[in-house]
Amino acid sequence: MSGTGAEASGEGRPRGQAPEATGLPYGGAPVPGEAAGLPYGQAPVTGGVKGRPRGGAPVPGGAGGRPPGGGQQWVFAVLPAFPLALLVVRLWYASRQDTQTLLLLVQHVSALGLLTAVLLTTLWVLPAFVLVARALGVLYRVSTGRSSWLSMAADRIPDWIVVLAVLTGLVSWQLRFLPTLAMLSLAVLGLSMHDRRPGRRDLVLLLTLVLPAVVALGLYAWLAPAIGQAFAEGDVVTAVLLTLPPGLSVLLTGPVPARAAAALTSALAVSLLVVAPLFTAAVVVQAPVLPLVGMEISDRGADPEIAGKVLLGHVITADDRFATFLDRDGTVRFVPNGAVVSQFLCPDLGQIPRSRVALHRWYVEHSVLAWFAPDPLEKPSDPRCPGRPAGRGDRDGSRAARG
Repeated sequence: MSGTGAEASGEGRPRGQAPEATGLPYGGAPVPGEAAGLPYGQAPVTGGVKGRPRGGAPVPGGAGGRPPGGGQQWVFAVLPAFPLALLVVRLWYASRQDTQTLLLLVQHVSALGLLTAVLLTTLWVLPAFVLVARALGVLYRVSTGRSSWLSMAADRIPDWIVVLAVLTGLVSWQLRFLPTLAMLSLAVLGLSMHDRRPGRRDLVLLLTLVLPAVVALGLYAWLAPAIGQAFAEGDVVTAVLLTLPPGLSVLLTGPVPARAAAALTSALAVSLLVVAPLFTAAVVVQAPVLPLVGMEISDRGADPEIAGKVLLGHVITADDRFATFLDRDGTVRFVPNGAVVSQFLCPDLGQIPRSRVALHRWYVEHSVLAWFAPDPLEKPSDPRCPGRPAGRGDRDGSRAARG
């Protein structure tokens, strides 16, 4: 009985054996993790954590070992599909919903030209998107003292992206939109100062009241001739775009009542998310697919429907026998080369400025790049671009005189 008690007190080790021989400390208590083959003094993991190996460090990315943000990878995969969808919509619009014409355009039209139109449109849509998103997110936080999805989205936009957006808008936006760009930039600056340095009263006052007032007075002094011309000619849209934003910039650099902040920021954010793609698609749909050309057809060697006429549209392709021509109404014609009298370029009426308001020869529908670029060559428009063959007006006039 005494031997059994001794063996029991020694945790099963033979009589006379020291405790160290069995890996147990003096006193007989087992060290946690010793029996599992772990280093001395390290305890084994009892329950384990999802996404973490037993006894090891947590795997970056959380459960399952997925990389951070793995659930949002589909967004980056879908982004390149948006320009392609716009290109297909543009060709579908040009083909007047005819499948065969659409396939013909896809076969011969260069995607680089259409992609250029998409990129140029996106170039001046993105600055507005970045500045408005940043301003709305910070406005919600400084007005309510809380954070939301809009505030978190604004925090993901670094400051250098905001500066780059301002510079891009300054170069690519039209003159009549530059006061709006100044208003958005001042709003982002003032709200960011409220958010990051609320204790600096002097700096907050300088950037939210003094600076917007000085910029507004400077813009009004610079734009005064264009504003007066816009009101004189009855161009209401241009007059509002040049007059209203500088004054509003003083009111948009600080917080709003907390009750109205949530509704205001959410409504504006949702409107921006809905309107921006639609506006981009509307601009791209009207972008030219091919150069606008005129083709004068002779009286012989052509179909009676087009004989002696001037066709206005786009040349899709040409070979040694026929020229594939797309009319402006979406009709595809195969014109024999022998029936073509002449071919000439015509100006696109959609690109002609609609407003005559200018500031020091800088028209309000031109950007900074267009203002600094060399003026286009002054050349008379071809009289056949309206669709009248050369000499027909003279022949009609002589017939009327003889009659």
